Amino acid sequence: MKLALANIVRSDYTKKIYDYLESIGEDVGVIASNKVNFPIVCDTEEGFVEIAISVVKKPSDECYQERIDYQNLLKEKAEKAELKAKEDAEKKAKKAKKESE
Repeated sequence: MKLALANIVRSDYTKKIYDYLESIGEDVGVIASNKVNFPIVCDTEEGFVEIAISVVKKPSDECYQERIDYQNLLKEKAEKAELKAKEDAEKKAKKAKKESE
């Protein structure tokens, strides 16, 4: 995609996201040509969410592959966490068994 068209698309999506956030009551503001932000409060702590919109110049196949790669990474992390939790539970059970003997 040519730069001029990418700039138009980016601007259009920045406005769409801004308009959506505003429509759901967020105190949204534009902080750069491709960024919006809004304040949040979570568990009495204040912060800001910042959203950046970009149009990449990669081939479609590469962009789709990034999705797949990220899903695989999440799956791998979940499997590792599950394995660690299982190992920790086994260690705890062994320790409890030893202490009861």
